[in-house]
Amino acid sequence: MKILILLGAPGAGKGTVAQYLAENYDVRHFSTGNLLRNEVKKESDIGLRVKDILGSGGLVGDDIVNEIVSKNIGEVLSTGSLIILDGYPRTRNQAIELDRMMSGSLKDEIRVLELAVDNEVVVQRISQRRVCASCGKTYGPQDKIEVCSCGGELIKRKDDEEAVVRSRLEKYEEETRPVSDYYADRLVKVSGEGKPEEVAQRVDKTLAKFEIKKRR
Repeated sequence: MKILILLGAPGAGKGTVAQYLAENYDVRHFSTGNLLRNEVKKESDIGLRVKDILGSGGLVGDDIVNEIVSKNIGEVLSTGSLIILDGYPRTRNQAIELDRMMSGSLKDEIRVLELAVDNEVVVQRISQRRVCASCGKTYGPQDKIEVCSCGGELIKRKDDEEAVVRSRLEKYEEETRPVSDYYADRLVKVSGEGKPEEVAQRVDKTLAKFEIKKRR
């Protein structure tokens, strides 16, 4: 196994779980959302093409996302680190393309962890969260701080407004839910509700099934 995919609706807690994995397991984490926002910040060709799409809560086309993912995971596969993919694949076509990457050698190396959370919980979570403008770390209303641990400013993104969140959930149900079916033989679903430590315990049990051990 070389790649672990985190699935779940926007706000299901994929970012929080990814941070937990990075702190407790030997992994490399890639959030396609952060990768795309970095392109916007750099004002690259791709960044200019996706800026308005991201601002409105839309989904970026498969061709652009596939290009970014292939480039980034290709650089890490040779190191032997476990890759965590957060926010990709979003569609069945992207999932198929991921299996085909690296000359089709990835299909048997992929496992999937899906976080299940009620939609209203998702809306509440996202509309109240803040994100570090520098490192992308996410903070909820329980985090009583004004500055990120890295020193970066905490901001509320435009695509975290309630109306945009509900639009994203609709698109998720329509376009991303079929990804779960595609990965049925490689997927374990766990509840993403409850306290962070409770979710972490469920994640640990799931990774144990995938024979992935925590750092000592």
